[in-house]
Amino acid sequence: MADLFNTSVSGLLAMQKALQTTSHNISNVNTDGYSRQKVDFAVREPQPFGNGFVGSGVEVQTIRRLISESREESLRTGTSRFEAQDTLAQLTGRIDDLLADQSAGLSPTLNDFFASVQDVSNDPGSATAREAMLSQGQNLVSRFQYLDQRLTEVNEDVEERIDLNVEEINQIAESIAQVNESIVAELGRTGGQPPNDLLDQRGELIRQLSERVDAKTIPQENGAVNVFIGTGQVLVSQFSANSLEVTPSQRDPSFPEVSITSQTGQVNITSNLTGGRLGGALDFRREVLDPVRDDLGRLAATVAVTFNSQHQLGMQYANGTAGQMGGDFFDVAQPQVVIGQGNSTADSPAVAFDPASISDLTGDNYQMSYDSGAGQWNVRNLTDGTTTGIAAGGTAVIDGVQIDTSGMGGLADGDSFLLRPTRNAAGAGLDVSLLRPSQIAAAGPVRAGEQTDANGLPVNTGSAQITQPVVSNTSNMPLASDITLTFDDAANEFVVTNGPGGTIAYDPATDADGREYTFPGYGGMNFTLSGVPDDGDEFVIERNSGGEGDNRNALALGQLQDRSILSGGAATYQEAYSSLVGEVGTATQRAQTNRDAQETGLEQAKASREEVSGVNLEEEAANLLRYQQAYQAAAQSINIARSTFDSLISAVRG
Repeated sequence: MADLFNTSVSGLLAMQKALQTTSHNISNVNTDGYSRQKVDFAVREPQPFGNGFVGSGVEVQTIRRLISESREESLRTGTSRFEAQDTLAQLTGRIDDLLADQSAGLSPTLNDFFASVQDVSNDPGSATAREAMLSQGQNLVSRFQYLDQRLTEVNEDVEERIDLNVEEINQIAESIAQVNESIVAELGRTGGQPPNDLLDQRGELIRQLSERVDAKTIPQENGAVNVFIGTGQVLVSQFSANSLEVTPSQRDPSFPEVSITSQTGQVNITSNLTGGRLGGALDFRREVLDPVRDDLGRLAATVAVTFNSQHQLGMQYANGTAGQMGGDFFDVAQPQVVIGQGNSTADSPAVAFDPASISDLTGDNYQMSYDSGAGQWNVRNLTDGTTTGIAAGGTAVIDGVQIDTSGMGGLADGDSFLLRPTRNAAGAGLDVSLLRPSQIAAAGPVRAGEQTDANGLPVNTGSAQITQPVVSNTSNMPLASDITLTFDDAANEFVVTNGPGGTIAYDPATDADGREYTFPGYGGMNFTLSGVPDDGDEFVIERNSGGEGDNRNALALGQLQDRSILSGGAATYQEAYSSLVGEVGTATQRAQTNRDAQETGLEQAKASREEVSGVNLEEEAANLLRYQQAYQAAAQSINIARSTFDSLISAVRG
């Protein structure tokens, strides 16, 4: 009777464990990271008799998780990739909305500004038109600064995301290390029986870590797992966790990067981190935000420098009399120079935009390092890696930027500077320089015409003509005295008095249709002579007094809008901005497409995991019924064993 009783009790206890496990599954149907558990039954060792073996019941061999490590890894990988692309798509979309907005973008304001320049060229004497031009110039500056401020705010948001994700990663890493310790302890205490709920807890922590950064795991023999990020940097080693830290960049102390701190020291791993929200934020900053800020600054600097250069070639008018040559219309934000960490007492270089080569300006940044052995500065382009040497104390122009090292003292080997020529060019340093409408230099600085008599009537007798000179620089401007060109028929030349002096050849037989001349030392003055002059005919090139109705420089200023100036002379202002908007739009579309694809992959990975590890309530309900029936049958067997035993006792007593 004892064998029958023990066999029935084993079944009762086994079904009790099965019912408890099934109930546990049902209770955790909505628990994140939970894996369905299953009871594994095994036949107890049978009892031998002379005529065979009699079974002794059932025992619970183990309670295990139903899990596929490959599917778990696919889920973690899919989570990491989706979160990275989702972060990239969200942030890039913000930049796209900002730049492409018809009311907030740059295009309408740029057009309005040049429309006001055109109004001045149509009526250069109008104070109203000039006032409107100054106002539209300020609007253009404000729009550049508005865009720059919005980009700065996005950058601050990115930095906050980096801080938050680093903090959360550290917390999760500490939790994984603690759960590792608990798992190893439980495995030792139970003789190797799996602590399923702790294993699920650790798996969910690793999945949460994957939401923030791409992570890889390696199981250890004792049941712990080591976790790696980046290119193999250890985040968790069994029961201890290393910590991430947001640290200043060696190149730019104001630029936050991510380092990992361990017992061996601190290592910058910013460029190695991929995946998750942290990887997505870092990718966005590196691939989208910083290039957009630099490119917007490139456009702002180019507009300001080229407009200033042309404005300086014109002449101001006040109260109907010629004034000074035109000054700067815009204040230009100068290139940013950042002192690298570990510098000695080296003075910063003088860095400025070079008007003559401003078309070569890029949005690239440069690392400038001193080589004491060679006695030179090495300037490396951080985009394409090209390096240009500048002798210590020398000057060079690189991609539209002039770098002057003549004032740098206290040099030591390895001293370095980060040059960001255009990063802040659309910011607070950009402004309208002029204070009064009369300072707008709409007129040309010189004018040419025939010699006149006392009554102001032309005295030339030939048919020769001279075009109005165009100047290309400010040398010897404004003119100190008139330049006269007197034709010598015998020598077929014009004799030049004052100015550059000398003679210029002119043969009416071959040059009557027009011959172009340049006075290099006098503003690069360019003009054309044509027709047939008589001997002694004279032209005068003079300072443009009384030319308040002159619009030649205003016309030249307006023509800047349609000139291909940027990208080495391949793009106008508007084309450059449209290209920037197009690049951001393409990046946004690509990020959104990738996000949608990764979201589909993630959903498939979740479904694949659920097939193995998910709790199916219908299946669990069926198991409840099955185990309940088995439990009731085992209980009935116990009743039978007791009844049989009672009958046996009664028979013996009788």
